[in-house]
Amino acid sequence: MIKFIILGFLTYKNLTGYDIKQIMIQSTSNFANASFGSIYPALNKLEKDGLINSTKVIEDGKYKKVYCINEAGNDVFIKWLEEPVDFMRSYEDILAKIFFYEKLPKEKASKLIEQLIEDINKKLEELESLEAEIRHKAGYFEISTLYFGIDHLKFMASWYEKFLKDLDNR
Repeated sequence: MIKFIILGFLTYKNLTGYDIKQIMIQSTSNFANASFGSIYPALNKLEKDGLINSTKVIEDGKYKKVYCINEAGNDVFIKWLEEPVDFMRSYEDILAKIFFYEKLPKEKASKLIEQLIEDINKKLEELESLEAEIRHKAGYFEISTLYFGIDHLKFMASWYEKFLKDLDNR
């Protein structure tokens, strides 16, 4: 996920590794934060994979490496954004993708969110059917984890429906 967050930040402007860390602290730290020990290896791999380029500059007598996304990197990033969201992934992975949805046409972002809501509701129906089937057989702790899953999916569906409504009204 860190590689896509870095690519996303670089779609806005050229940045150093330090800049990326500072932007993460101010923008994505509630769902994705990385140490310099994660950021710099990710930058090196992205550059090695031909998705970003770097230049060395001297600023205040210090060498800095400034990274920029190239066409291949932008293509990989947009392709990732356009993939349907897998709601069974961690919320961090989902929010990392949604954070950059402004890079997509509004209609595409709306369609992806609609698909996400549909997938969540389908899974919710499955769990509610399962609950009816096992409620009298399952132990307290077992059924409690199922109730958590049902409540969590209801929350997610509600949140994304509100988000979609707000997006459509923009």
